[in-house]
Amino acid sequence: MNTIKNYLDNMFLGLPETEDVKRAKKELLAMMEDKYNELKNSGKTENEAIGIVISEFGNLDELADALGIRQVVDNKSDINCVTYEEAEGYLEDSRNIAPKTAIGVFLCIMSPTFLLLLLGLNELGFLQVKEERLVAAGLAVLIGLVAAGVSFFIRYSSKLEKYEYMQKSVFQLDYNTEQMVRRVMAQDEPAYTSAVTTSVIMYILSPLSIILTALLLNSGGASIISVAGTLTIVACATYNLISKGGINNACQVLLQQGDYSVKTKSNKTFQIISKIYWLAVVAVYLLYSFTTNRWAISWIVWPIAGIVFAILKIVTEEK
Repeated sequence: MNTIKNYLDNMFLGLPETEDVKRAKKELLAMMEDKYNELKNSGKTENEAIGIVISEFGNLDELADALGIRQVVDNKSDINCVTYEEAEGYLEDSRNIAPKTAIGVFLCIMSPTFLLLLLGLNELGFLQVKEERLVAAGLAVLIGLVAAGVSFFIRYSSKLEKYEYMQKSVFQLDYNTEQMVRRVMAQDEPAYTSAVTTSVIMYILSPLSIILTALLLNSGGASIISVAGTLTIVACATYNLISKGGINNACQVLLQQGDYSVKTKSNKTFQIISKIYWLAVVAVYLLYSFTTNRWAISWIVWPIAGIVFAILKIVTEEK
């Protein structure tokens, strides 16, 4: 039954949400549900029943006069239709590119760890080298890792640019394409759920080394090294999440769910706010952490930022 409702939503894409359109949509849904239940009671399988319902009620142009929305349908804005081949290609490219993108993110997160490790060892007295040389060596590695990470982004992420319109604009899927995407999403669900669970646990545990070091050792060098350890855990968790999330994300884009829903795409205010918001959060986190050196508590910025972002999304959508 959800398949029928989703298909109906796609049929009415591009129509203004007037009272007549809402009434017509409600009437059509009732007719489709009645036909579906009739077919099921007669012994048809779910897929057979859905296929027959869509074949009989799936053309809004033919039903416009009966529903009393002919003028609205004739003035309907054009909506792109993503073909079966395009959707299949997007899924395959996302599957192949996600691990490469994850490597780029991993390298960027890991970039300062060598510098932190050198400074920590020097603070503890294990290295007898001038701090200026350690900083120079650490910065050289940092810049090198960032450059390598960015090269992964440029090399592989650019291959998905041809599908970028799916993330930003509203489109339609035919029944067969939508069913194919849902099958792929269902097959990938166990692996994706496992990756999310593992990564979330790692994120929660990641600041533990910083907290314990600050409470038990009270050593500046050990605290700096613990930050490197935390970044390593975060980098591994992020790699796991991105590398295993390529298919799920692509399916959400194609099904227009979550952050890629029609409602979110139409909310231009939220899109602008989200870009500025996360840049500001990163700036505040880095500025506070490096100026105060209180890495043991600065991580709390991220869960707070996530909650505030969710509130902003709700408020902008309501407006």
